[in-house]
Amino acid sequence: MYIKRYLSPLIVYYYSWRMVLFSLVTGSLAIFVYDYLGWRWVAIPWLPVSLVGTATAFFVGFKNNQSYDRSWEARKIWGSITNHSRSFSAAVRAFASDTGGTGTETAGQVRVVIFRHIAWLYALRNAMAQRTNWEHKDRASRRQREAFHMDQVICDAEIARHLPENELAEVRTKSNVPVQILDRQAQHLSMLRKSGRIDAFQHVALQDLISKLYDEQGKSERIKNTPFPRQYATTSNLFIFVFMTLLPFGLLPQFVDLGEKYMFLLIPFNLIVSWVFMFMEYVGDISENPFEGLLNDTPVGTIVRNIEIDLKDMLGEEEIPEKLKPYFGALF
Repeated sequence: MYIKRYLSPLIVYYYSWRMVLFSLVTGSLAIFVYDYLGWRWVAIPWLPVSLVGTATAFFVGFKNNQSYDRSWEARKIWGSITNHSRSFSAAVRAFASDTGGTGTETAGQVRVVIFRHIAWLYALRNAMAQRTNWEHKDRASRRQREAFHMDQVICDAEIARHLPENELAEVRTKSNVPVQILDRQAQHLSMLRKSGRIDAFQHVALQDLISKLYDEQGKSERIKNTPFPRQYATTSNLFIFVFMTLLPFGLLPQFVDLGEKYMFLLIPFNLIVSWVFMFMEYVGDISENPFEGLLNDTPVGTIVRNIEIDLKDMLGEEEIPEKLKPYFGALF
């Protein structure tokens, strides 16, 4: 998630240089075939071009709205995970009593449950980091993911550090590690109920929080594993390409009327209009998948670290990690 007030000029350049190059080529081509080859018929009327541009703008606007909805829903899901994590940990600490054991034993049980929850957070983060076929694979996207992928190794280490050794060996053989960790939380709560450390009402309340965590995991997986409808992505790119190709030829009559010596102005005006349309398309395109690890995605790693800090503060742990720092103006 990019956190500075405005995108840096360098980022805008990396987003835009292909668009600028394309518009320069189409604008120069229109002038060349009209003026130097004498193909006057390429100067098409502006009305059909404007109709195509209007339809394209509506379509791109719709796509951007839907892309933003996916991105914002992902952030709301992880906001709910943050709230449920705090509630779950606080409830475990408040409900667990010394009945059937010493205070030290109960504190140890609470610590195991909360540390297992931290392991679940890192496991879910790892699941969101897995690549899918429909995510971006261009060079710029791979560069953006470098920091995210390096953290994936750290994620595995954090899971191993917070999960009991006997459970770690078991969950690593499973296809969905976060689900298995939550299942072990449920089994642990059942054991606490049978041993008398929590009563029936408290057990139900804690199990309800586990169910809510399952719900939020499922929502996060739904966004991760369901691509933005490819028909919208494909047709949007196609409409933009058609409009950008026709645009300079539709502008030709307007600048010819000003006089042939002003015809070169077609190139900068074509560039500006093309850039606006293509940048709108690009904004929607990079917002489709909020768990890709790109600049504008949901900062799952930062959210997980902040939850970890809160939970370890509750436990009074001495070794508490620091908050993640922005990486080139973005949180991952």
